[in-house]
Amino acid sequence: MKRPTIGDIARRAGLSKAAVSYALNGRPGVSEETRQRVSRIAHALGWRANIAALALSSERVGVIGLVVAGEVPWPVVRGIERELAVDGIVLQLAIAKDAEETYQDWWASGRVDGMLLIDPVPNDPRIALLHKLSVPSVLVGASHPEMSAVLPDTAGKCRQVTEHLTQRGHTRIAHIAAGPDEAVTATRDLKDVTAVIYEDPMAAAKVVAHVGLRIPADLAVVAWEDSAVCRMVRPEVTAVRHDHAADGSLAARLLLDQLNTGVPEHRVGGRDELVIRGTT
Repeated sequence: MKRPTIGDIARRAGLSKAAVSYALNGRPGVSEETRQRVSRIAHALGWRANIAALALSSERVGVIGLVVAGEVPWPVVRGIERELAVDGIVLQLAIAKDAEETYQDWWASGRVDGMLLIDPVPNDPRIALLHKLSVPSVLVGASHPEMSAVLPDTAGKCRQVTEHLTQRGHTRIAHIAAGPDEAVTATRDLKDVTAVIYEDPMAAAKVVAHVGLRIPADLAVVAWEDSAVCRMVRPEVTAVRHDHAADGSLAARLLLDQLNTGVPEHRVGGRDELVIRGTT
């Protein structure tokens, strides 16, 4: 089967080969709408960039690095891999406790063109290291003034939840960030509160199952993040569902754009949707 070429994409898109090349390589000269249309056509045709040619024509190796230090957020990874594949870029993934050592090794040996960090923690030392190494990087869920980032729409998410609760007559709403065991104790200690938003979905589910209140008659319960556990209790827990795959896709695109322009960019990630269930 003949490999699809830029010429095939150009004929399908009704564009010149030069315009298609600009679009696929993130170069100026075509609109964002055209770039996205060309990317869709390339993906539909099964086109992939020639990694060998890419390496010969530039200092790039056609590989993006991702080191995950804890639990792997697979929907984000799937979004990253899907977006990189459109441009023929390979995702190199490592799961390592000593992420800093892996970052340094990959960058010093020239194995990757850039890095992604998708599981940040408060005061994450990996961010400082990536900045110190001057690695083209994108952060998901954290920010740095000189690095690209995919950020949550926290204000919009909060607005969805509070509007839903206030429409149901709740005026005294609490937020509990504790883990499951502490959350049950904290909930029992609340006074004159009719609704609680739980940071941890496991905490929300445990409260529904064990706090000894009528849900939602005595207390409305919302989980800040949706999870399978929210559907394992009765009543099922109202929760905010986030499009994590869209975060990954956007992060990959921001990194590819930054490799072409040298300019970091901050963007809001995938949308949040309040899934209303029996606890509200």
